[in-house]
Amino acid sequence: MTCFFATWLRLLGVLFCVVVPVVAPAQPSAALTFHTLTAAQGLSENSVYSIVQDKQGFLWFGTQDGLSRYDGVEFRVFRNDPQRAGSLSSNFILSLAEDQQGQLWVGTGGGGLCRYNPVTGRFRTFEYEQNDINGLADNFVRVVFCDQQNQVWAGTEGGLHRFVPSKNHFQRFVHAASTLENLRRNSVRAITQTSNGTLWVGTGEGHISSLNTRTGHLEPDGRWQASSAITTLQPDAAGGLWVGTETDGLWYLPAVGPARAVGRQAGGPGEAIRALFLDQQQHLWIGTNKGLVRYQPATNTFTTYQHQNGQALSLPDDVVMSVFQDRSGLLWTGTEGGISSFEARASAFTGYPEPKGPVWAVCEDGAGRVWVGTESQGLICYDASTGQRRQFRHDPTDAGSLSEDFVRALCIDKRGRLWVGTQSQGLDCLEPGSTRFEHYRHNPAVKTSLSEDFVRTVYEDPKGQLWVGTEGGLNLYEASTKRFTVFRHDPSNPHSLSNNFVRVVHQDRAGLIWVGTGGGGLCRYNPVTKQFVAFKTDDQNPRSLSSNFVRSILEDHSGQLWIGTEGGGLCRLDDLSKGRFTTFREPQGLPNDVVYGILEDNAHHLWLSTNKGLARFTPSNNQFYTFDTRDGLPFDEFNAGGYYRGRRGQLYFGGMLGLVRFNPAAVRTNALPPPVVLTGFRKFNQLVELDTSITVRRRIELAPSDYFFSVEFAALNFRLPEKNRYAYMLENFDPDWVQAGNKREATYTNLDPGTYTFRVRATNNDGIWNPRGTSLTIVVQPHWYSTWWFRILISWVFFGLLFLAYRMRVRQLLALERVRHNIARDLHDDMGSTLSSISILSQIARTHQHNQRTDQATALLDQIGDSSRRMLDAMDDIVWTINPAHDSMEDVVARMRSFASDVLEARGIDFTFRADPSITGLRLNMRARREFFLLFKEAVNNLAKYAQCEQAAISLTYEHHRLLLTVKDDGVGFDPAAPAQGGGNGLTNMHSRAAAMQAKLTINTAPGQGTMLQLSVPLKS
Repeated sequence: MTCFFATWLRLLGVLFCVVVPVVAPAQPSAALTFHTLTAAQGLSENSVYSIVQDKQGFLWFGTQDGLSRYDGVEFRVFRNDPQRAGSLSSNFILSLAEDQQGQLWVGTGGGGLCRYNPVTGRFRTFEYEQNDINGLADNFVRVVFCDQQNQVWAGTEGGLHRFVPSKNHFQRFVHAASTLENLRRNSVRAITQTSNGTLWVGTGEGHISSLNTRTGHLEPDGRWQASSAITTLQPDAAGGLWVGTETDGLWYLPAVGPARAVGRQAGGPGEAIRALFLDQQQHLWIGTNKGLVRYQPATNTFTTYQHQNGQALSLPDDVVMSVFQDRSGLLWTGTEGGISSFEARASAFTGYPEPKGPVWAVCEDGAGRVWVGTESQGLICYDASTGQRRQFRHDPTDAGSLSEDFVRALCIDKRGRLWVGTQSQGLDCLEPGSTRFEHYRHNPAVKTSLSEDFVRTVYEDPKGQLWVGTEGGLNLYEASTKRFTVFRHDPSNPHSLSNNFVRVVHQDRAGLIWVGTGGGGLCRYNPVTKQFVAFKTDDQNPRSLSSNFVRSILEDHSGQLWIGTEGGGLCRLDDLSKGRFTTFREPQGLPNDVVYGILEDNAHHLWLSTNKGLARFTPSNNQFYTFDTRDGLPFDEFNAGGYYRGRRGQLYFGGMLGLVRFNPAAVRTNALPPPVVLTGFRKFNQLVELDTSITVRRRIELAPSDYFFSVEFAALNFRLPEKNRYAYMLENFDPDWVQAGNKREATYTNLDPGTYTFRVRATNNDGIWNPRGTSLTIVVQPHWYSTWWFRILISWVFFGLLFLAYRMRVRQLLALERVRHNIARDLHDDMGSTLSSISILSQIARTHQHNQRTDQATALLDQIGDSSRRMLDAMDDIVWTINPAHDSMEDVVARMRSFASDVLEARGIDFTFRADPSITGLRLNMRARREFFLLFKEAVNNLAKYAQCEQAAISLTYEHHRLLLTVKDDGVGFDPAAPAQGGGNGLTNMHSRAAAMQAKLTINTAPGQGTMLQLSVPLKS
């Protein structure tokens, strides 16, 4: 800047101070932000005495009423439960420590020492027992400590105790006997170890003693003179000890040399020290009864942080009892008002105290002053060097005042002029050294006037030309004539401006003018050809511009063009000739698809303002980091036009609640991937108590009835844990990763039997993934009827049934074959012989006929007739037997009755035929039916021929699964041993037929006593 312009700027600054002498600090004093958790959020109790982080990453808080494990979102509380084995012995927790095996040691006030096993989720308690020299001296364990050799030490009122794992007991160490005994001489209040391996204790008597492993005694350090009880010890890298006392303040005991009081200077921590912690930057944090104090040894300065009434992000209570730093560097402090997390330094984002309303424009002049355009408070100027704030408002009585209080655009040109674009009252210009604004308005009668009074952007190109974007087109200002060249949309000209709603203008290194419009996409203007080329959204082309509403344009250090859109995210121009873009939206990491402003910092990161905070984008790896109020931003919603990069690299963004300024290099990001753990397993929404803790369990088996279950998980990142994001997948069920957002539970129903692997991974608050995450094998057992052994059994049964069916079919075929054979035999034997005899008798009868022997021929013809009738009867029996319709006993009984009637009545024999109703429904197979009927027929024929009876009785009954046939007469009887009458085989045939049916045939007879035949045929039930 020339001396002329510098003089004018200095004069302008003096005039401003005179005109508007309103003074306010430019930024608030730096303060730490405390995020507090209390019993209302699940903490077991608000007085937190001790803090530790375990190997898995959980934070543990010891309180006056229980032990709390924190996963970043939820607490799990452990308390004493007399009805539950393995519970905590006492709810008053004084101290916590973790050994190298991952077991948590808990010192309690009255319950002794507890050891928590993370595998089983149970506590093992060690308590004082009278006359036990290998036990604790008492149950009030003030401190527990794990040294560099993984030895566990506990301090009680009766001395120092070392746990001996091989014998599961303690070894006690005390001071050597003294004539001046004190009740608190061996009361161990603090334990620590310096870098050289020496173990130190602080006592209630006020001594600082080291353990002499050779003598086995505690030996007081002679450099320390007891004054009050030692409350805490903290070693440093130099081998010295920071010492906190009960009433004598803060001291330092170096490795060599005398002790010195540190806290007695002005601004020190006071007399009562309750906790000490040395953080990663070697700052000493001091817990006192009057707040949290930070001591910086390098500068020997103290800073005190106390509770502020009405400020939710201040320290919750001034009584600070514990301080701790987790692995990510986040600090924690336990107070009597809850547990608070905080960063060791204030937020990099600085909000201006004024204005409190929307900011639409911001810029910085050559003197470093910041100019802010507001929605209702006019134009405000901040001077960081003097701390002055100056305000310009519209004054209806002053024609030289700001034309409107709603300022939409600001630009300081190379001559030092401030150009102000207003919402609806045109363009204002403030010359250097002037206190009055020059106004440029739209005049319909003058073609070279401003195209529209609704100004949205003012831009000076590298050549010094001023471009003004309005709701009525694009304007190029000619300084020499104070006229405007107007570019508007012409529907008849395809090379005109695509849309009159101009939102942003930028000239690239090639001299081309890029114009972002509200609805017309992105336009490129070539000053040589005087033509516009438009790039618009094409739904059929994913590489086209993502939105026609363009809010910001940036050309980065490499010449790459970036476009911020409204609703389409961020676009990168990849191919100018083809109009090809690459789009980055919410799925790629943007917090919101409305990109109002884009700025590049010195590290070549792009900073984007959106409706949901700021995003930092690294083009080299396409990595987004997001920032919102949880990261220290004063607000989340930003405005179009309100963005600017200052001369020193500071970035400015205006939003709905004011203006934020920050140095990009000072913004911290969390590059540590978070540990991912499982925190719960539920069946039907009921938490399941497992024999092995779900945090270490790797396999779960489910019964077929467990068809609804849930897995709970957490990312153990405590820096803004609400910004952690999760993705999970059930292998063999989910086709791909399920993006769960901040949801910490996965639920599944009705899984098929099989083996599945549940995997979950997570990001930290800045989107850094832990790609490995954690996993759990889930085995869903099948129903008994779906098991492999049942399937094998069923297969064998099936094959057995097939074989049985095959055997039955074979038997059936064999039986059929036998029937066919019997029929063929009967036809051959009976019919064949009968037909043969008929044939022979016919020839003889013919011969007798020719020879006129009539009597002999007649006798032969009678014989032929008898043979034919017998053959017909036999044929009838065969046909009746093989007919399946006659299988029922009703048909058999009917035929038997008919046959008996025909035969016996022809002989003049009276008979009775009785069939018991119980035989109804019985069935005989074909062979049994044939044999049964023929046997009956034989019996009736024999009775008719030989019995010489007058009465006969036939009965059929069913008893004990047997069919009983009885044929009885009052005839002459016979001798069973004598030869059969007629020389036939009747009895023999009947016995053969009975054997074929597996039946029992009984004939009771004697000469002169009649005959009774009984046939007993077995039947299936």
